Amino acid sequence: MSRFNYRLIMFIAVSFFSNSLMSQDEEPKNTAKKISDSSFVALSLNYISDAIFMGRRDSISAPYLYSTLMYHYKSGFYASGAVSYLTRANEGRVDLFLLTGGFDFTIKKLNGDLSFTTYFFNEDSYNVISEVSTDFTALLEYDFNLINLGLSASSYFSNDSNSDFFLSSEVSHDFITNDNKFQFSPTIGMSFGSQNFYEQYYINNRFGNGRGQGQGSSNTLQSTMVELTESERFNLMAIEMSLPIWYIHKSFGAVIVPSYVIPQNGATLSFNDELVEEDLDNTFYFIVGITYMF
Repeated sequence: MSRFNYRLIMFIAVSFFSNSLMSQDEEPKNTAKKISDSSFVALSLNYISDAIFMGRRDSISAPYLYSTLMYHYKSGFYASGAVSYLTRANEGRVDLFLLTGGFDFTIKKLNGDLSFTTYFFNEDSYNVISEVSTDFTALLEYDFNLINLGLSASSYFSNDSNSDFFLSSEVSHDFITNDNKFQFSPTIGMSFGSQNFYEQYYINNRFGNGRGQGQGSSNTLQSTMVELTESERFNLMAIEMSLPIWYIHKSFGAVIVPSYVIPQNGATLSFNDELVEEDLDNTFYFIVGITYMF
């Protein structure tokens, strides 16, 4: 999943709610100006059909039902917490807690967000980023009227003290009804980065050496030395197309985000010096969610 889709559900209240409220007051559109005059709390309940990150996923799906509570102060500072429940049959459990703190801002047509997130995974998690402990992320988006251009930069830190750097870009166009209650935004994006997180996932989860037991795990490989020859390389990792769709009524909002991701530059795995090329599949997944702001 792209960094933008990770932030999408959390900030539906900030972006589209604010537009909807302003349209009711017959004021010009300005995503953050009016909402910055007051603080608010947003509660959301969402479902994602599979945990995909930078085009990578486990060999079995990881669908989550997750709830997020966010407090947004009028200055732009915010804090949120989220709990994710793995809904796959025979795997039901609380799989992940997230704590996030950050700051967002708007300068005319430029929107920005700076955040820090801490991850707490269940010891049995087979999520592809289950070895990640924290991330720092910066997002910028500029409205050129015809298109929106988004850029993000992230540093992810794993439990083994390795880190990854990611750059992502997205281009989108907004279609919004006159009353600002309905919007859809065709989007295409590309993500670049390194794969230390993915190497640690393979070592600790995919082959059962650590806590997780994905479908690709095998007890016969528990003593195998696994390496990704590209783990330190900075490459194109995924191309993703999505269609975020929002509907707002008073303080309630609903969103659905169907996405199709095309992974790039599959890893070359080294098993005790024997090289194996990874075969990555294109994947369709979706997010649905509801939000209430008060």
